[in-house]
Amino acid sequence: MVESIVKSTLMACLLGTPLFAITLAISAIGPPTASAATPTTASKLLADVSGTAVTKSKSRDASDRIAATTVDADQERAATELVQTHLPELTKLLDRLKQDDQRQYNLAIRDLAKSARRLDMAKNRDQEFYEIEVELLKTQSSIKLLTAKLKVRDNQADRESLRQAAQRFQDAELAKARYNIRMLKERVERTEQLLATANKRLASIEDDRQSHLEKKYTGFLRSAGRHSNADPKPKSKKKN
Repeated sequence: MVESIVKSTLMACLLGTPLFAITLAISAIGPPTASAATPTTASKLLADVSGTAVTKSKSRDASDRIAATTVDADQERAATELVQTHLPELTKLLDRLKQDDQRQYNLAIRDLAKSARRLDMAKNRDQEFYEIEVELLKTQSSIKLLTAKLKVRDNQADRESLRQAAQRFQDAELAKARYNIRMLKERVERTEQLLATANKRLASIEDDRQSHLEKKYTGFLRSAGRHSNADPKPKSKKKN
């Protein structure tokens, strides 16, 4: 029973769902008892920690709750590939969650599928940006997992791992900030080049306005099928 609660809590914390508050409550009151595992007590714990009242609407239809967490094959495939490639430490947790709580499993898959889409967009943009986003995702995952473990049980090895993960996360954030600044500088340089070209064209027009006027005028006449050096023929008078 305790193992099931711990695993579900770790997964919930990892995904950033509201259930992370239960982990805080567990760490504060010690190992859960049979009475502490009841839905009513869990809701109170969640309310105490988050500072908000947790209620369950009696009028909410069960089909709506199921639809809100439904995942399709593409989402599950994307999430599975993401975990296998970048977050292998989640494999066992996802398998356990799939067996124990289908709704929470679906929520986890949807969250992971969103992360997979973000990585795809980053990869299409730039390989360097993609690698930074991957590192951010991996370190965030490690931090959340280690934080959840420490909330359940203090451990010096996990503390050290958390410090190392925090350092990697900070390094990834710095890399992203530097990347963004470099991209902005390159954009500014391109804009300055466009501005210089526009100013040069403006100066050329202002320096020889009459010549530019004649060229425009001649072009307009040609578009009308007329020659610039030919005088318009006078209109013939109608004979009575």
